[in-house]
Amino acid sequence: MRITIVTETYFPQVNGVSRTLSQLVRVLHDSGDAVQLIHPDYGTPCQPETCHRVPSLRIPFYPDVRLPRPPYRGVCRAIHRFRPDLIHIATEATLGLAILRNAEAEGLPVVSSFHTNFDQYSDHYRIGWARGLIWRYLRWFHNRTHETYVPSRSTIANLNSQGFENLVLWPRGVDAALFRPDRPGREAVRKALGFGPEDVVISYVGRVAVEKNIDYLAEALAGSAQKCARIRLLIVGDGPARPLIEARLGTMARFVGFRSGEDLADHYAAADVFAFASRTETFGNVVLEALASGLPAVVLADGGPAEIIQHGRTGLAINPNDPPSRFAEALVALAEDAQLRRQLSETARDYARSQSWEQIMGTLRERYVRIIEDSVPAVTPVSSDLPSIG
Repeated sequence: MRITIVTETYFPQVNGVSRTLSQLVRVLHDSGDAVQLIHPDYGTPCQPETCHRVPSLRIPFYPDVRLPRPPYRGVCRAIHRFRPDLIHIATEATLGLAILRNAEAEGLPVVSSFHTNFDQYSDHYRIGWARGLIWRYLRWFHNRTHETYVPSRSTIANLNSQGFENLVLWPRGVDAALFRPDRPGREAVRKALGFGPEDVVISYVGRVAVEKNIDYLAEALAGSAQKCARIRLLIVGDGPARPLIEARLGTMARFVGFRSGEDLADHYAAADVFAFASRTETFGNVVLEALASGLPAVVLADGGPAEIIQHGRTGLAINPNDPPSRFAEALVALAEDAQLRRQLSETARDYARSQSWEQIMGTLRERYVRIIEDSVPAVTPVSSDLPSIG
């Protein structure tokens, strides 16, 4: 097959979308498919060789994000030269819209994926007045594609209530060989950060931004550290809210910025408990990576993380309406009970090992094949028997 993947976020920008799409590209390449990857130009070497970098603009208040800059005639010419059998559009903004219209004009089958709760983000960035317009656009966009791949059942239910069609469950996997408790760099990271053998390290991995409910999390982390002298805090990631959170947590926390690859895996393994309070996740890749690293996770029982965490088995899921003090109590309970941590750690690791990228992406590839062969929309009703990738 020849597959074009269009995204407005990719490495070196680190997030759930870029990680997921990099795994998709890898599995397609391993299967012998030709892949054309279209993404913004980050000023870094382009991999694979068939990628097409789109001129982009830096956002002043969010410097790690690049916006592709129109016009997109060069992109459309590159797709025409590549002659794909199918186009997968992963983001729905201006670049995705231009490619969708071009594909329709050329009669190419198009699928899409839904990664971000834009309507919820609108509240955090004070544009809630545009929510109705956002929903109408997203519904129009995705309903023009053959199928829309969605990472969690809760997100499918939400999209279905908004009139989205042809929804297919596409969960996420994890590299359990990379993310594991016995990382060779675990002790070196703990020592470098000043963590002792008796310390209980609570970590957060992700963007340090308001849409991640970071204020709530910071209050919970501070409360847990104040209640339990053994607790140490580790924040992995960066973002516009970092200065405020650093001021809030002060010397209680170590901030190490973005990490990737082996280094990121070592930082996961250096912790003992994972804390994640976001309520805008369609899935929550970092939660699954934490479980693979043997970390019991404390999350808010909302969105994708609520489907990953089995309360009392792989972590603790807190009522999303509970105050930060309740979240802090759950963190303290794990910090003070080593036996419970070990029990949840083993179950968390076992669950994560069952979530293989190869199986999930392989099943998605099979859907590509069927769409190409049929060349007609595959109508997938949303019911208790959801179609599932993985």
